[in-house]
Amino acid sequence: MRKKKDFHSAEDLQLDEKAEQTLGRNFALPESVKEAQQNAFAEIRLRSGANETGERKTKTKAKTKTKKKRILTIPKTVGGVAAAAAVFSVICISNPALAENIPLIGHVFEQLGDTLGFSGDYSDYAKPLASGDDGAAAENQEHGDTAGEAQTAGQAETAGEAQAAAEAGTTADSAYSKTSDGVTVTLSEVYCNEQSLNLSMVITSEEPFPDTLAYENGEQHLMLTAHPDSTKLSFSYNPEFEFVNGELDGQFVDEHTYAGVLRIDLETTNTDGQRADEFYEARDAFLRENGFDPENMNLEMIDQIEAQLGMEEYSDAGLGAVGGPDMADYFGTIEIPETFSFDLAVNEITGQLPVSNEPEMPQELVEEYEQGLADLGLKKDDYVNYTDEQMERERQLFNKMWNQYYERYPEAAAGYNSYNSWSLTGDWNFHVDVEVDHTKTVTKEVNDIDENGLGVISATRTPFELSVVTEMGSGLYFAAVLDADGDLMSEYGDSTGTLAIQDHDVSKIDVYICDYDEYMDELKGYYWNGNVEESGYATFKELLDARALHHTEIVFDE
Repeated sequence: MRKKKDFHSAEDLQLDEKAEQTLGRNFALPESVKEAQQNAFAEIRLRSGANETGERKTKTKAKTKTKKKRILTIPKTVGGVAAAAAVFSVICISNPALAENIPLIGHVFEQLGDTLGFSGDYSDYAKPLASGDDGAAAENQEHGDTAGEAQTAGQAETAGEAQAAAEAGTTADSAYSKTSDGVTVTLSEVYCNEQSLNLSMVITSEEPFPDTLAYENGEQHLMLTAHPDSTKLSFSYNPEFEFVNGELDGQFVDEHTYAGVLRIDLETTNTDGQRADEFYEARDAFLRENGFDPENMNLEMIDQIEAQLGMEEYSDAGLGAVGGPDMADYFGTIEIPETFSFDLAVNEITGQLPVSNEPEMPQELVEEYEQGLADLGLKKDDYVNYTDEQMERERQLFNKMWNQYYERYPEAAAGYNSYNSWSLTGDWNFHVDVEVDHTKTVTKEVNDIDENGLGVISATRTPFELSVVTEMGSGLYFAAVLDADGDLMSEYGDSTGTLAIQDHDVSKIDVYICDYDEYMDELKGYYWNGNVEESGYATFKELLDARALHHTEIVFDE
């Protein structure tokens, strides 16, 4: 059964954003319900052929609700068929430096080069972490760091010695290199600016790594499994930070060695959640007062909450506007200091298998789902013509089928499981001191807001990323960013709104706020199909100048 990550048409992305908003709500939904919803959206597209033709227009639209919101961006997507067929055996990083066996420890950023999602020349910014720092080692001991079951072969005096020890199959435990159960994790470099913390590392294994998914562009992502029982990341200014994304951006050097970078968006680390329990208690009490049981929440109940409370789209943050608790009263913002430290405790490393071995949907469940559609007078291949009510009934039938599937195969409900991934367990614990580097960071306070409440508040450019804060009210809008050459940037980066600069000229940028449907259904197609002239304009910039609802030009280099 194909899942939503296998599709990447414009209509798919639009539908996925709605799905992700629904799945991202802060309800303790059953895992089976959440996974079923993901599969539902994928299956809908599969049945309608949207992944083949891109012609179906979904009736479900993503909604932008936050007053001050970062740019909505679309993550890089992967062709499912090609990606699933790519099997790792021995794959070298595309940078020729690695093929020449140049030392890796202390040069991970340099040698990964342009393969990083946020690529660039980090050599002038990244600070090497010396493996043989006795002072740091002592400090780590004070933090209770251990090497698990590893047998220490002696303190390495330099990062190069740690690398040599790893290559020789021995261990060299120190402040920044720990071995457990035959797997050594060595922290290589750290770089932190106002936007992000970037930590490079090398993972070596005495046994060959299992076969691992390789994407079309050569990227191979491992995970520091982001679960309280698997990996913990705490900051000196926010010990209660909730670590939710441990994906490493990197590649295999050979079948025993992986080099990657952990990137943490600092905006996710500065929320003071000390009163979080109080907020959720108040939220649950408010829902009960209105006749809803937060302990047994499901998607149908969320729709009922939206209708009864007059919420266009449910979110915890929106409860304050309808008489519920205001998150601002419980969650404050922590100022990130110029210097800080963090503790990283890794207990599990996960990789995705090239091909998932999840059990097929039992035929009797498929037949029950199809019979339910027939009883409603619906055809499973006619989803595009369903009414809103029929879409809801179909969704209920589809969720029921998947819930029954997960009752039979409960392990499959987890995002990473033995069917689709492998994992290594151990104890790799580190304490790292960090200094924020303001070199070449430029922030422009724009505050260009029009009479309709649309505009740009500010933009920040670091050597590697661009972040734009917009004002888009509560309507359906999309913000597109063009670089100084008129090339589109807003499809690079991640869903947080931080754009990778990569090879773009960002001496100047243009930010356009467009009607969401118009941009997704029409405007962006001219750019990606390379037929802007058919729009009646010579360039994509001229098209957006004419069609966007708001335009702000920001000049960084004056």
